[in-house]
Formats: sequence, C-alpha cells, structure tokens
Amino acid sequence: MDACPLCAPDLGPILLTSAYWQMVLNRNQNLLGKGFLALRRHIERVPDLTPDEWQDLHAQIAHMTARLEAAFQPDHFNYVFLQNQERHVHLHVIPRYAAARSFEGVTFTDPGYPGHYVTGPGSEHLLSAALLDRLAMTLREMT
Repeated sequence: MDACPLCAPDLGPILLTSAYWQMVLNRNQNLLGKGFLALRRHIERVPDLTPDEWQDLHAQIAHMTARLEAAFQPDHFNYVFLQNQERHVHLHVIPRYAAARSFEGVTFTDPGYPGHYVTGPGSEHLLSAALLDRLAMTLREMT
C-alpha cells in the first residue's frame, strides 16, 4: 500500500486536535473555510469507527461548524465522506455561500450555490502559505 497522505504529519493547517480527530483546513479554498476532519488512525471504512470515535466526530463537527459560522456566516453546509482520492476515513465540512465573502482583501464566491459545489478543473483557489496560515489562525481563534 502506498503511503497515506492523511497519515502524514503535514496534512495542511491543523485547526484543532482531539482524542480521535484532526480538524484540518483544506489547501484548496475554492469555498472559504473549507476543511475536513481526519481520523487520527488509519482505517478505510466508515462503519469501522468505534463508538468513541463516532461520539467525538459529532463534537468535532459541531466545533468546526461553530468556528465557520462565527468567522464567515455561511448560508449552508455540506458534510460528506467522499474518500475518492484518499481512502483514509475523513469527513469534509464545506461551507456554502449565497453571496461573496472576503478575507484579507481576497474575494471568495460560490458560483454553484445552492446546487452542487464545483469540483472540476478551474475550481481551485490556492492561497499563499502566509494567507492560508492567517485563515487558519482566524478559525483557531473562533469559538
């Protein structure tokens, strides 16, 4: 088996670590604040989560949602286990926006709202390392 990128120490900016999950900011910020919760052990099937991991996942979803609401007031959220490219169990937390949002002078739009979010070519919005770090710091400070 190839090395799992979600088991690597450099997942991306980590917002919070709990007993079972890491809250990570996605490098692709095509939707402002998009992130994921990665299980801290490697399994590839969601039904293999333990009861404690499920319970902690619920708490971490609430924490991540609250941080995003406080920072950017999304109009809706998508929560998805996709696992298409990375089989490691992780849950995407995707804020959705009816109108543009700005962060540090950069404008972010959600052109597909309220429909499916765009995931194809041209849907990447990669930030500089410094701006991604400031975004992570902003979300860490939200409670």
